Amino acid sequence: MYYKEIPYPIVREGQHCPVDLYVKIRNDYRLFAAKGALITREHCRIFSRGNTTFYICSSDSESAEEFLKSLLTDLVTDPHLEPEAKADIIYSSSMRSIRQVFQGLNHKTLREIEKTSEFVVKLILSDKRVMNELVKVKSHAHFTYQHSVKVGIFGTCLAVHLFGEGNGDHNLQALSTALFLHDIGMTRVPRKILEKREPLSDMEHQIVMKHTVWGHDRLMNANYLTSQAASVVLFHHERCNGKGYPFGKTREDIPLYARICAIADTFETLTSSVSSSSPMTPFEALTVMQRDMAGAFDNRLFRAFVEMLGSC
Repeated sequence: MYYKEIPYPIVREGQHCPVDLYVKIRNDYRLFAAKGALITREHCRIFSRGNTTFYICSSDSESAEEFLKSLLTDLVTDPHLEPEAKADIIYSSSMRSIRQVFQGLNHKTLREIEKTSEFVVKLILSDKRVMNELVKVKSHAHFTYQHSVKVGIFGTCLAVHLFGEGNGDHNLQALSTALFLHDIGMTRVPRKILEKREPLSDMEHQIVMKHTVWGHDRLMNANYLTSQAASVVLFHHERCNGKGYPFGKTREDIPLYARICAIADTFETLTSSVSSSSPMTPFEALTVMQRDMAGAFDNRLFRAFVEMLGSC
Protein backbone atom coordinates (compact mmCIF):
# COMPACT_ATOMS: atom_id res chain seq x y z
CA MET A 1 0.00 0.00 0.00
CA TYR A 2 1.28 3.48 -0.80
CA TYR A 3 0.02 6.97 -0.08
CA LYS A 4 -0.47 9.92 -2.40
CA GLU A 5 -0.01 13.58 -1.50
CA ILE A 6 -2.92 15.92 -2.11
CA PRO A 7 -2.76 19.72 -2.03
CA TYR A 8 -4.07 22.28 0.43
CA PRO A 9 -6.77 23.23 1.17
CA ILE A 10 -8.56 20.01 1.93
CA VAL A 11 -9.68 21.02 5.42
CA ARG A 12 -12.68 23.35 5.36
CA GLU A 13 -15.01 23.66 8.31
CA GLY A 14 -18.44 22.12 7.75
CA GLN A 15 -17.26 19.88 4.92
CA HIS A 16 -17.40 16.06 4.91
CA CYS A 17 -14.29 14.06 4.04
CA PRO A 18 -14.71 12.25 0.70
CA VAL A 19 -11.97 9.74 1.63
CA ASP A 20 -9.79 8.84 4.61
CA LEU A 21 -7.26 11.62 5.14
CA TYR A 22 -3.81 10.91 6.57
CA VAL A 23 -0.93 13.01 7.82
CA LYS A 24 2.68 11.86 7.79
CA ILE A 25 4.48 11.73 11.14
CA ARG A 26 8.10 10.76 10.59
CA ASN A 27 7.76 7.74 8.30
CA ASP A 28 4.33 6.72 9.51
CA TYR A 29 0.95 7.71 8.06
CA ARG A 30 -1.67 8.53 10.71
CA LEU A 31 -5.41 8.90 10.13
CA PHE A 32 -6.43 12.55 10.44
CA ALA A 33 -10.11 12.25 9.52
CA ALA A 34 -12.11 9.24 8.32
CA LYS A 35 -14.25 9.19 5.21
CA GLY A 36 -17.60 10.88 5.87
CA ALA A 37 -16.32 12.68 8.97
CA LEU A 38 -17.42 16.28 9.39
CA ILE A 39 -14.53 18.73 9.43
CA THR A 40 -14.83 20.69 12.64
CA ARG A 41 -13.31 23.90 13.94
CA GLU A 42 -10.85 21.77 15.93
CA HIS A 43 -9.68 20.03 12.74
CA CYS A 44 -9.07 23.45 11.21
CA ARG A 45 -7.26 24.67 14.31
CA ILE A 46 -4.90 21.68 14.23
CA PHE A 47 -4.32 22.19 10.52
CA SER A 48 -3.56 25.89 10.90
CA ARG A 49 -0.67 25.22 13.28
CA GLY A 50 1.71 24.48 10.43
CA ASN A 51 2.17 23.68 6.78
CA THR A 52 0.33 20.38 6.93
CA THR A 53 0.34 18.04 3.95
CA PHE A 54 -2.44 15.49 3.57
CA TYR A 55 -2.25 12.07 1.99
CA ILE A 56 -4.74 9.49 0.79
CA CYS A 57 -4.45 5.74 0.38
CA SER A 58 -3.70 4.75 -3.23
CA SER A 59 -6.93 2.77 -3.43
CA ASP A 60 -8.87 6.03 -2.92
CA SER A 61 -7.12 7.88 -5.76
CA GLU A 62 -10.10 8.00 -8.08
CA SER A 63 -12.45 9.38 -5.44
CA ALA A 64 -9.85 11.89 -4.33
CA GLU A 65 -9.20 13.10 -7.87
CA GLU A 66 -12.89 13.83 -8.33
CA PHE A 67 -12.93 15.66 -5.03
CA LEU A 68 -9.87 17.73 -5.93
CA LYS A 69 -11.43 18.64 -9.24
CA SER A 70 -14.59 19.85 -7.52
CA LEU A 71 -12.48 21.67 -4.93
CA LEU A 72 -10.56 23.60 -7.55
CA THR A 73 -13.80 24.42 -9.34
CA ASP A 74 -15.21 25.80 -6.09
CA LEU A 75 -12.21 28.10 -5.74
CA VAL A 76 -13.33 30.08 -8.74
CA THR A 77 -16.56 31.18 -7.08
CA ASP A 78 -15.75 30.96 -3.37
CA PRO A 79 -16.17 34.53 -2.05
CA HIS A 80 -14.74 33.64 1.37
CA LEU A 81 -11.32 32.48 0.17
CA GLU A 82 -8.75 35.25 -0.10
CA PRO A 83 -6.98 35.82 -3.44
CA GLU A 84 -3.63 35.01 -1.82
CA ALA A 85 -4.94 31.62 -0.69
CA LYS A 86 -6.34 30.92 -4.14
CA ALA A 87 -2.98 31.79 -5.68
CA ASP A 88 -1.13 29.49 -3.27
CA ILE A 89 -3.50 26.63 -4.00
CA ILE A 90 -3.27 26.93 -7.77
CA TYR A 91 0.53 27.31 -7.53
CA SER A 92 0.76 24.09 -5.49
CA SER A 93 -1.52 22.31 -7.94
CA SER A 94 0.56 23.58 -10.88
CA MET A 95 3.80 22.46 -9.25
CA ARG A 96 2.41 18.99 -8.69
CA SER A 97 1.16 18.71 -12.26
CA ILE A 98 4.47 19.92 -13.71
CA ARG A 99 6.44 17.47 -11.56
CA GLN A 100 4.26 14.61 -12.78
CA VAL A 101 4.48 15.50 -16.46
CA PHE A 102 8.27 15.95 -16.29
CA GLN A 103 8.62 12.57 -14.60
CA GLY A 104 6.38 10.85 -17.14
CA LEU A 105 4.82 12.36 -20.24
CA ASN A 106 1.64 10.39 -20.93
CA HIS A 107 -2.09 10.85 -21.43
CA LYS A 108 -2.80 11.02 -17.70
CA THR A 109 -0.12 13.59 -16.79
CA LEU A 110 -0.96 15.72 -19.83
CA ARG A 111 -4.62 15.69 -18.81
CA GLU A 112 -3.60 16.87 -15.34
CA ILE A 113 -1.65 19.83 -16.70
CA GLU A 114 -4.61 20.66 -18.96
CA LYS A 115 -6.94 20.74 -15.95
CA THR A 116 -4.50 22.89 -14.01
CA SER A 117 -4.27 25.32 -16.92
CA GLU A 118 -8.05 25.47 -17.11
CA PHE A 119 -8.30 26.45 -13.45
CA VAL A 120 -5.50 29.01 -13.74
CA VAL A 121 -7.33 30.72 -16.61
CA LYS A 122 -10.69 30.59 -14.77
CA LEU A 123 -9.21 32.01 -11.58
CA ILE A 124 -7.50 34.88 -13.36
CA LEU A 125 -10.63 35.71 -15.34
CA SER A 126 -12.86 35.50 -12.27
CA ASP A 127 -10.80 37.78 -10.03
CA LYS A 128 -8.11 40.21 -11.15
CA ARG A 129 -6.63 40.10 -7.65
CA VAL A 130 -5.73 36.44 -8.14
CA MET A 131 -3.47 37.39 -11.04
CA ASN A 132 -1.75 39.92 -8.79
CA GLU A 133 -1.11 37.26 -6.14
CA LEU A 134 0.03 34.63 -8.66
CA VAL A 135 2.67 37.00 -9.97
CA LYS A 136 3.97 37.49 -6.40
CA VAL A 137 4.14 33.80 -5.42
CA LYS A 138 7.63 32.73 -4.34
CA SER A 139 8.99 29.22 -4.05
CA HIS A 140 12.26 27.39 -3.43
CA ALA A 141 11.30 24.25 -5.31
CA HIS A 142 13.32 22.39 -7.96
CA PHE A 143 14.47 25.02 -10.52
CA THR A 144 13.06 23.35 -13.64
CA TYR A 145 9.66 22.79 -12.03
CA GLN A 146 9.48 26.25 -10.50
CA HIS A 147 10.61 27.90 -13.72
CA SER A 148 8.02 26.03 -15.79
CA VAL A 149 5.22 26.93 -13.39
CA LYS A 150 6.19 30.59 -13.10
CA VAL A 151 6.55 30.98 -16.87
CA GLY A 152 3.19 29.27 -17.26
CA ILE A 153 1.64 31.72 -14.81
CA PHE A 154 3.35 34.85 -16.21
CA GLY A 155 2.51 33.83 -19.76
CA THR A 156 -1.10 32.99 -18.95
CA CYS A 157 -1.54 36.31 -17.10
CA LEU A 158 -0.15 38.15 -20.12
CA ALA A 159 -2.43 36.23 -22.50
CA VAL A 160 -5.49 37.06 -20.40
CA HIS A 161 -4.36 40.69 -20.20
CA LEU A 162 -4.00 40.79 -23.99
CA PHE A 163 -6.94 38.76 -25.17
CA GLY A 164 -9.44 38.93 -22.30
CA GLU A 165 -12.39 36.60 -21.89
CA GLY A 166 -14.41 37.37 -25.00
CA ASN A 167 -11.86 36.82 -27.79
CA GLY A 168 -12.81 33.57 -29.49
CA ASP A 169 -9.72 33.66 -31.71
CA HIS A 170 -7.60 32.41 -28.84
CA ASN A 171 -7.99 29.22 -26.82
CA LEU A 172 -6.59 30.46 -23.51
CA GLN A 173 -6.64 27.04 -21.86
CA ALA A 174 -4.68 25.39 -24.68
CA LEU A 175 -2.24 28.31 -24.73
CA SER A 176 -1.79 28.13 -20.96
CA THR A 177 -1.05 24.39 -21.19
CA ALA A 178 1.54 25.05 -23.89
CA LEU A 179 3.19 27.74 -21.73
CA PHE A 180 3.47 25.35 -18.78
CA LEU A 181 5.02 22.73 -21.10
CA HIS A 182 7.46 25.13 -22.81
CA ASP A 183 10.55 23.51 -21.25
CA ILE A 184 9.48 19.86 -21.46
CA GLY A 185 12.58 19.21 -23.59
CA MET A 186 14.75 19.94 -20.55
CA THR A 187 14.09 16.36 -19.42
CA ARG A 188 16.82 15.29 -21.85
CA VAL A 189 19.39 17.77 -20.52
CA PRO A 190 21.76 16.10 -18.01
CA ARG A 191 20.99 16.99 -14.41
CA LYS A 192 24.57 18.14 -13.73
CA ILE A 193 24.15 20.82 -16.41
CA LEU A 194 20.75 21.96 -15.12
CA GLU A 195 22.06 22.33 -11.58
CA LYS A 196 25.41 23.90 -12.47
CA ARG A 197 25.94 27.24 -10.76
CA GLU A 198 29.02 28.27 -12.76
CA PRO A 199 28.73 29.56 -16.34
CA LEU A 200 28.13 26.78 -18.85
CA SER A 201 30.86 25.77 -21.27
CA ASP A 202 30.21 26.21 -24.99
CA MET A 203 29.49 22.49 -25.31
CA GLU A 204 27.08 22.53 -22.35
CA HIS A 205 25.30 25.56 -23.78
CA GLN A 206 24.91 23.78 -27.11
CA ILE A 207 23.29 20.85 -25.29
CA VAL A 208 20.84 23.11 -23.47
CA MET A 209 19.92 24.82 -26.73
CA LYS A 210 18.67 21.50 -28.09
CA HIS A 211 15.83 21.40 -25.55
CA THR A 212 13.42 23.25 -27.85
CA VAL A 213 13.70 20.60 -30.57
CA TRP A 214 13.75 17.79 -28.01
CA GLY A 215 10.58 19.16 -26.43
CA HIS A 216 8.87 19.40 -29.80
CA ASP A 217 9.87 15.79 -30.53
CA ARG A 218 8.58 14.58 -27.15
CA LEU A 219 5.17 16.10 -27.70
CA MET A 220 5.04 14.78 -31.25
CA ASN A 221 5.93 11.27 -30.06
CA ALA A 222 3.25 11.56 -27.37
CA ASN A 223 0.76 12.56 -30.08
CA TYR A 224 0.23 15.89 -28.32
CA LEU A 225 1.45 18.39 -30.86
CA THR A 226 -1.30 21.04 -30.78
CA SER A 227 -0.60 24.21 -32.74
CA GLN A 228 -0.15 26.12 -29.47
CA ALA A 229 2.27 23.57 -28.03
CA ALA A 230 4.26 23.30 -31.24
CA SER A 231 4.75 27.07 -31.56
CA VAL A 232 5.59 27.68 -27.90
CA VAL A 233 7.86 24.69 -27.25
CA LEU A 234 9.85 24.93 -30.49
CA PHE A 235 10.14 28.71 -30.87
CA HIS A 236 10.17 30.27 -27.37
CA HIS A 237 13.91 31.05 -27.63
CA GLU A 238 13.60 32.80 -30.97
CA ARG A 239 14.13 36.56 -30.79
CA CYS A 240 12.67 39.34 -32.92
CA ASN A 241 16.18 40.57 -33.82
CA GLY A 242 17.13 37.17 -35.23
CA LYS A 243 19.58 36.34 -32.43
CA GLY A 244 17.55 33.47 -30.98
CA TYR A 245 17.48 29.75 -31.66
CA PRO A 246 16.96 27.13 -33.07
CA PHE A 247 16.29 28.79 -36.45
CA GLY A 248 17.15 32.48 -36.02
CA LYS A 249 13.64 33.62 -36.97
CA THR A 250 12.73 37.31 -36.83
CA ARG A 251 9.67 39.38 -35.89
CA GLU A 252 6.37 38.10 -37.33
CA ASP A 253 8.05 34.91 -38.52
CA ILE A 254 8.01 33.93 -34.84
CA PRO A 255 4.54 32.67 -33.81
CA LEU A 256 2.62 35.06 -31.53
CA TYR A 257 2.39 32.59 -28.65
CA ALA A 258 6.13 31.94 -28.75
CA ARG A 259 6.73 35.71 -28.55
CA ILE A 260 4.55 35.80 -25.43
CA CYS A 261 6.46 32.91 -23.89
CA ALA A 262 9.82 34.52 -24.70
CA ILE A 263 8.95 37.54 -22.55
CA ALA A 264 7.62 35.46 -19.64
CA ASP A 265 10.57 33.05 -19.86
CA THR A 266 13.22 35.78 -19.85
CA PHE A 267 11.58 37.78 -17.06
CA GLU A 268 11.26 34.71 -14.83
CA THR A 269 14.89 33.71 -15.41
CA LEU A 270 16.17 37.17 -14.52
CA THR A 271 14.08 37.43 -11.34
CA SER A 272 14.43 33.84 -10.15
CA SER A 273 16.13 33.24 -6.82
CA VAL A 274 16.81 29.65 -7.87
CA SER A 275 18.54 30.27 -11.19
CA SER A 276 20.64 33.15 -9.89
CA SER A 277 22.49 33.91 -6.67
CA SER A 278 21.60 37.57 -7.13
CA PRO A 279 18.13 37.73 -8.68
CA MET A 280 16.97 41.02 -10.14
CA THR A 281 13.98 42.96 -8.94
CA PRO A 282 11.11 43.11 -11.44
CA PHE A 283 12.07 46.72 -12.28
CA GLU A 284 15.70 45.76 -12.87
CA ALA A 285 14.69 42.81 -15.05
CA LEU A 286 12.37 44.93 -17.19
CA THR A 287 15.09 47.56 -17.55
CA VAL A 288 17.60 44.95 -18.73
CA MET A 289 15.07 43.48 -21.16
CA GLN A 290 14.34 46.92 -22.61
CA ARG A 291 17.87 48.33 -22.63
CA ASP A 292 20.35 45.46 -22.92
CA MET A 293 18.09 43.18 -24.97
CA ALA A 294 16.69 45.88 -27.21
CA GLY A 295 15.04 44.43 -30.29
CA ALA A 296 14.76 40.94 -28.85
CA PHE A 297 11.09 41.11 -27.91
CA ASP A 298 7.87 42.16 -29.60
CA ASN A 299 7.44 45.81 -28.55
CA ARG A 300 3.65 45.65 -28.32
CA LEU A 301 3.72 42.52 -26.18
CA PHE A 302 6.51 43.87 -23.98
CA ARG A 303 4.56 47.09 -23.29
CA ALA A 304 1.52 45.00 -22.40
CA PHE A 305 3.65 42.91 -20.02
CA VAL A 306 4.95 46.05 -18.29
CA GLU A 307 1.39 47.37 -17.99
CA MET A 308 0.23 44.06 -16.52
CA LEU A 309 2.97 44.00 -13.89
CA GLY A 310 2.35 47.67 -13.11
CA SER A 311 -1.25 46.90 -12.21
CA CYS A 312 -0.25 44.08 -9.84
